[in-house]
Amino acid sequence: MASESYRSIASFKTAVRILTSILILISLATGSATAGGWKLVFADEFSTDTLDRDKWATRYIYENETLDHFKDEVQRYRDSHLLSDGVLSLIAKKGSSSRFDSGMIRTYQTFYYGYFEARVFLPKGKGIWPAFWLLGDYDRDGRTWHPPEIDIFEYVINEHDDKDTMLHSGAQDKAPASVYTYVDSSFDARRNQMRVDAPLNAGWHTAGLVWAPERISFFWDGRLIYSRPYRWLRPDGVLGPPAQVILNFAIGGAGWAGRHGIDESAFPQAFKIDYVHVCQFTPSNEGSRLCGGSEATPDPVQFSYETEHSDMPKPTFLPPRATLARYSLGATLLSDEGPTELEVPIRLPDDTWRDETINIFLLDETTNARSTLYAKQARHLGQRGADGTNTIRLSLPALPQRGDFALLAEISSSGKETQGWHVPLACDTGIKQPLKFKTCRLLSLRRR
Repeated sequence: MASESYRSIASFKTAVRILTSILILISLATGSATAGGWKLVFADEFSTDTLDRDKWATRYIYENETLDHFKDEVQRYRDSHLLSDGVLSLIAKKGSSSRFDSGMIRTYQTFYYGYFEARVFLPKGKGIWPAFWLLGDYDRDGRTWHPPEIDIFEYVINEHDDKDTMLHSGAQDKAPASVYTYVDSSFDARRNQMRVDAPLNAGWHTAGLVWAPERISFFWDGRLIYSRPYRWLRPDGVLGPPAQVILNFAIGGAGWAGRHGIDESAFPQAFKIDYVHVCQFTPSNEGSRLCGGSEATPDPVQFSYETEHSDMPKPTFLPPRATLARYSLGATLLSDEGPTELEVPIRLPDDTWRDETINIFLLDETTNARSTLYAKQARHLGQRGADGTNTIRLSLPALPQRGDFALLAEISSSGKETQGWHVPLACDTGIKQPLKFKTCRLLSLRRR
């Protein structure tokens, strides 16, 4: 009798263990699907011996993407960098007169929200100002705005107000300390400054920022330093353009880094970058616990967010189609016969694109002469097709003389203040071109 009772209890316990295991598995499966994780959307490990120019620019976006310094900084950004052993070094060195040559990188790819991480080795010397930050890119109408801006970190040494044990981090809205929801003991929220005991330029460190629609959270070596409310807004209160990622090595500036002079004997110096990762939160099973495999990644469950934006949608031009099969558009050779009727597919982000002007022109690549073939407002495109695209029909004339030509497209803004400005585009025509541009190459043509 006792043995039968024992067997019944044992069977019951076994059944309970099996049921519990099933419930745990169901819970884990449900939890992982609900919790989601980080999806890697940009990465550079700097594992080649040259900078990837499809990913990075080396000047600021302003002045037609040629600006090489801000205000009274004494450096001028050149291609002053070195890639070796999987590390990118932005090198600052004394140049002519009182100037320094230095380096910076800026992503062509843009982002709304996510987790941004870089592993860095900070430089030394009085007057240095390396930084890792987010800045607004082109808006829909082609203009730029400031703010918004988030300084993931700025490392300034002037040996008086800012020393090698201090690090600045914050956003441009200068929020009061009272709004912070978490502040580490090392961080002074009134000054947006982290202070530690040992110099921060004595080894490698990992800097990270979670940027969510309503909040930012800064991490240093995987440790949460602060969390506070923040919205990425233009000065007029409207959502700003998507962010570009910047890492730069500035020198001087009378207002901060150069306030107490520059120790020229400390140079050359290098701001070293092991990698840059950008992840965005996804509730799907495409997400992971870690961003790019980094153990410093914050918990995606704790720092998850909801948004409809991962980047700013842009008008997209697709490969043209010839309505007459006299020649193949896949080739670059074209006879002097013509004209040829073309269909140019374009995909607009939404129905609000109406007053912008779509321009398509033929460019003589020898003389830079332009011949306009199409110029109409987007409202005249007609109904979208089943594939979500509109079709532009135009006649491509015979090429006037021997040489190389290009069929190009642009879209001009309709705003009163931005009339004639070119808006940012996406170009999916099968022809290699930069990730960010305001002119799309539709065809490359050549007359023999």
